[in-house]
This record gives sequence, C-alpha cells and structure tokens, in this order.
Amino acid sequence: MNFDYVWRKLSTQSVLKTPYYGVRVDRLKHPQGHELDYYVIEFARQAVGVVPVHEDGRVLLVQQWRHPVEKLTWSIPAGAIEANESAADAAARELREEAGHAPLRLDPLYRYHPTIGVADQTFHLFIAHGLTRVGETDGDEINQARFFSRKEIDQLIARNEILDGMSLAGLLMWLRRL
Repeated sequence: MNFDYVWRKLSTQSVLKTPYYGVRVDRLKHPQGHELDYYVIEFARQAVGVVPVHEDGRVLLVQQWRHPVEKLTWSIPAGAIEANESAADAAARELREEAGHAPLRLDPLYRYHPTIGVADQTFHLFIAHGLTRVGETDGDEINQARFFSRKEIDQLIARNEILDGMSLAGLLMWLRRL
C-alpha cells in the first residue's frame, strides 16, 4: 500500500450531549475511496490518576463503589481535570480529596488514550512521593483508603482484583520502574 492513509472527515454531527460526555457521528472518506460513519465519544474533561507511594514503598489505594459494574473496587486516586487546572494540580487535588494525603512531589508516569478506537479522552498518570496526611477521605465517594505493600499489589493484580483500567495501567507502570 503506497498511498496516503489518512481518513478524511467530510462532516460531523452531534448525536448526544451530557454534562460528562457527548457522542458525535463523523462522515469519513476512507483512503481506499469509500465513505463510512464513525461514532466518537467526546469527553468534557480529561482524566488523571496518581500512584501514591509511601517512603517505605507501600502504595495508597482507595476503595469505592463503581456503579456501572456494580462492584466495590480498589483503585488509585483519580478523577477529572477541571477547567484551567493542570494535570499535576488535578492529581494532587484528587489525592487530597479521595485519600486525605498531599504529595511533596509529583512525577509524571504515563499518558495514554484508554479507548482510542471510540473516545477522545486522555488519562494522565503520576507517581506521588513524600506523602503527608492532611485530612480524611471523601466519605461520599470513598469507602476506605489503605496502604498496600508491593507484594500485596502483585497479589491483587494476579487475582484479577484491580478492575479499573487506569489503576491497572498506573500500578503496572509503577512496578515496571522498580
């Protein structure tokens, strides 16, 4: 194949709009000449997650109910990046709000598109160092927060108990650095 492999957008139309996401349909011209409709989920905000690492190497996870899958799960603190907020500032805020801790330092860990075939959302991951307890967990959102050793993190992953994709990606990227 020696041709320009760019799919050209001919038109776009909004199909659904909510406060959190929208759906649009793009009419595309395929490089081979045919036309097709492509549905895209457009997120109102990008997302951030943080792997909070204690000085002794343990990781702070939060447990919360996830209604779409109807499960109580362990995950890294995470959430949406607000308007005019940097990804790092959002990571620090989510760590404070969800786990009651503040970081001395945040290091970028990874950035990726979790559902690149259907959505435009980007996830920004960080590692938090120098944790200080600054408050309680968000009782409306978080059931509990606790520290896990590396061995316990490995076991949670091995038992398929880390179900959240952002948390799994963040923890695996963190483990890869050790």
